[in-house]
Amino acid sequence: MANNEDDLIQLFTMVAMGLTKQVVDFNYQGMKIGRLIFIINYIGYKKECSMKDVIDYLNIKPSTATRQVDKLVDKLKLVERKESISDRRLVILQLTKLGNDIYLYHKKISEIPASAINERFSNEEKQILKKGLEELLKAFS
Repeated sequence: MANNEDDLIQLFTMVAMGLTKQVVDFNYQGMKIGRLIFIINYIGYKKECSMKDVIDYLNIKPSTATRQVDKLVDKLKLVERKESISDRRLVILQLTKLGNDIYLYHKKISEIPASAINERFSNEEKQILKKGLEELLKAFS
């Protein structure tokens, strides 16, 4: 019989697999978005940001960020680049209308599991879960 630690590892693995599948398979009206949703979500959350912000937040190489943002700008038309008003050397990223629609759609479907937790967990349980998730994030850093 498995011990509690083994059960926890198995549960974490199943959650990670489910989340990975949800991200890899993510599409919007037939448009395959996949992992690009991470950049869309960040820009949507911030409203506007720089490439450096994306690189730092997602902890990815500049070349990877550039390739992915280029795809979002040029091919998918979900992000636009604009010159900063305060510093013309700085390029600002913003979502297009379609990019914002995708951000809001993904945000809405992401709220479903969060609302289930909110309805079923006590405040104390939510604090424990929050602390556990924060510790997981630290472990990945």
